[in-house]
Amino acid sequence: MRRRTTIAALAAVLSFSPLAAQAAPASADGGTSSTPRSVATSTSSAGVDPASACGDLVQLAPVLSSDHTPDGKQITPKPTADGRRVPVIIVHGWVSYDTHSDARDHLFSKYVDRTADPAGGTGYLLAQSQYRSSLIGMLQQVPGAEVYTFDFSQVGSRWVTDPQIGPKLSQAIECLSDSYQQKPVLVTHSMGGLVARQALSNNDSKGRPISGRVSNVLAVGAPNNGSDSAQMIASALTIGSEIPLAGLPIRMLWDCIGQCSEQMDATNTTCTGIRAVDAFRSSGGEALRTGSAQLAQLPWWPDNVKVTAYVGDIQMGGISLFGLNSPRLLDLGDLLVSVDSAKAGSQRSRQVNCEYGIISTKSAETGLVRLMLAGQGNSVEQPADLLSSPCFHEAMLHETTITGDLQRDLTEVLGADTAWHAPAAGSEQSAAATTVAAVRESR
Repeated sequence: MRRRTTIAALAAVLSFSPLAAQAAPASADGGTSSTPRSVATSTSSAGVDPASACGDLVQLAPVLSSDHTPDGKQITPKPTADGRRVPVIIVHGWVSYDTHSDARDHLFSKYVDRTADPAGGTGYLLAQSQYRSSLIGMLQQVPGAEVYTFDFSQVGSRWVTDPQIGPKLSQAIECLSDSYQQKPVLVTHSMGGLVARQALSNNDSKGRPISGRVSNVLAVGAPNNGSDSAQMIASALTIGSEIPLAGLPIRMLWDCIGQCSEQMDATNTTCTGIRAVDAFRSSGGEALRTGSAQLAQLPWWPDNVKVTAYVGDIQMGGISLFGLNSPRLLDLGDLLVSVDSAKAGSQRSRQVNCEYGIISTKSAETGLVRLMLAGQGNSVEQPADLLSSPCFHEAMLHETTITGDLQRDLTEVLGADTAWHAPAAGSEQSAAATTVAAVRESR
């Protein structure tokens, strides 16, 4: 058990580094080759188009000219066959951020550049010539999808109950559902799933459940039961700091992380330069640990919203030679979130597995191929190693199977009736409803 904990904790520490390297941008203006969009070409006397009306809460994602359809053409968003446009809200995870630009430093904006091996194995990194689109670009190709990003990076180290996180997402849902008269779909990653759970537990400005305004949540790697890895790291550091004399360096590190976390919570500035480290003991970081009091108090997914979970499982195998296979040693989930935690509360799930054998014919073959292709970089498809695994927590957002499932599932959702019908309130008609009527007439 000690060995299992040590390996998983080490893997989790290593897995933090790509996320930690991100620094929240000063703005979300986008890249030079992006095309800003509006859902309307004109406004009415009742108000402005939804992108402007809800602009303080969410941002309409631009269509990047560097994103393409599978046949290499430019992406042109279009309505559903019956003329509907439905808001799709992207919700990022802990100490991450949402800004869609050619810089591609937002996780949903990175190119889909790897694939899990359907036959079992480590998976592959795609050749650069095979890149076509980011996940946001793929979602923008779904008929009817109006993709918005919800960014809470300025308070990203805090827990989901912060007014600028869950409650603000509730306001965004209300604004967009009123403006479009359609129920938004939420696409979440990591703690974004918990943000969605908190938002859906609130009421709108008229006292009606926000959950009645949302049709589906598509949740990638949501730590519904918390992160075992985060809990193990915290436990290891706590225990280590208590060792007489030998624990002094660990105790100093633990105190330093605590001070950095306080700074992150207060001002969203870093002291080590590594956001995941600075925020590890923040209110959000502590709440993400398995068994935390904050998670226990967080309302569960509402029954009237369909939740689809997207899950990665990195499986550390034993010996596999000459047709003989020993049991797997470890199922690490996506290195940060276990399979059970990611699937908890969902009605359906999509899963990719990546197998890494200690001694196996397949691992020997992929190791030889990787060695032969060393130095060719993104110019050629090659096997992925553990730290570039397609099943890793962040990499699932740019893995072909998961992103393909997301695109198909969103197509299915938007093909259904997503109309939002507010309960009757006399003859009163909201300004947003009047606006959306004018918007539709202008198309």
